[in-house]
Amino acid sequence: MDAAEIGPKAIDLFAGPGGLSLGLKSAGFNIIAAVELDSDAGNTYRNNIGNHTEIKDITKFKAKILREKLIQSGKLNVDERISLIAGGPPCPGFSLIGRSKISDLIKNKKGQYKQQKEWRHRFIDDPRNKLFLDFVKYVKEFTPDYFLMENVSGMSSYQIKEDPIVDIIKKKFRGYNVEEKILNAADYGVPQNRNRIIFLGSRKDLIKCNFPFPSYKNNHLNSLDAIQDLIHTIPSEDGIVNVKHISSSSRGGLFRRRMRDWQCVREDSKVVSGSSSEKTSHWTRKVNDRDQVLFKFIKSGSPSISRGKISFTSSQPKQIYGDIFPKMWSSDLVPKFRENQLKAWKRNGRFYVANKQGRRWLMYPSGQFKDKMRRIRWDCPSPTVVAHLAKDGYMFIHPFFDRTITVREAARFQSFPDSFEFTGSMTSQFRQVGNAVPPLLAEALGKEIIKSIVKNNDS
Repeated sequence: MDAAEIGPKAIDLFAGPGGLSLGLKSAGFNIIAAVELDSDAGNTYRNNIGNHTEIKDITKFKAKILREKLIQSGKLNVDERISLIAGGPPCPGFSLIGRSKISDLIKNKKGQYKQQKEWRHRFIDDPRNKLFLDFVKYVKEFTPDYFLMENVSGMSSYQIKEDPIVDIIKKKFRGYNVEEKILNAADYGVPQNRNRIIFLGSRKDLIKCNFPFPSYKNNHLNSLDAIQDLIHTIPSEDGIVNVKHISSSSRGGLFRRRMRDWQCVREDSKVVSGSSSEKTSHWTRKVNDRDQVLFKFIKSGSPSISRGKISFTSSQPKQIYGDIFPKMWSSDLVPKFRENQLKAWKRNGRFYVANKQGRRWLMYPSGQFKDKMRRIRWDCPSPTVVAHLAKDGYMFIHPFFDRTITVREAARFQSFPDSFEFTGSMTSQFRQVGNAVPPLLAEALGKEIIKSIVKNNDS
């Protein structure tokens, strides 16, 4: 029997590609079931974690049905309680991107928001914000010792009328003591600044003990720590230099070693084979001719990296898209476009660029798209990896190259090991990575919950 099969039993809801399950498995949990709507994410989960994934709409796939299936399969005994239900119900209205997008739809009377009178959207306006109620129903059916629910930190500042939404959610879990805390994944070994609100609930009949929030680490990994071994050479003022010459922290080395060595083992004991020197999903979108020029002007603000007399990057002030356009149009951008055989002109107050094949692009309005392009700092944790990468990665320009990050680089920032293989198109893979719970954050939470389970069992 696999060691994970003798651990405390857990169910993963809104499981995505399996970041939460992977971390919980590593902590010692036996994941007996998972529910995920998206077929690509569900297949990624099956390939890496196991065939216990139910690719179904959780609003229609009731908790009682899952309990019956688990009993019939022998994974759960009649009237048996499990140790943990975990998951991250998607609530797009709570994220800054989600609020902005939905508010715009309401303001302009589009889609499902045509009848909405108030353009500032409320929690009740988007049915996806009610998905946490399905999480509540599963907790009610299975009555686990603990539950763990993850969501965007923006939820903490939201309210319905005068009641904070956090308090409303906590009251829905009858029979449980519930606490919430905002955690930054960077504090738990993830090379990414990712703030998430974590709800932890314990059944009221358990012994009283501190809620199992993990203690945090002070030393953060930076972006270069995460992806240094994925870069063979980087451009410098002295030509192309082997990236191995850059000194790296011991913590960065340990992280990269774990990403390379951490083998994903499915429930059928099959080892997922994505840990070769050729990394899977190490792909990104092609940048068009106009943006290849623009990327050269986007600066992260990172200090230079030096080894002896070799300067790997120039230490320059941070520059985002709003800093270069239209301010630098005539003095810097137009000559650079011409140098790259591109034509640039202004007509009726609008700015255009075209290549010699006749492909024409309109420049992004700087007022509306000031943050359209940003370069990742090599000396800081990555910015929050988001599902919007499925549409474009212009806010995730590589620290050294004039391109956006690859799926595998985004996965490293999320702390997915190299053996974890994503299925589906590139667009789908970016979405899966951006929506996932970082495995190392899940592992840290899982270890603390297991300590509490052991404490309760020994009492």
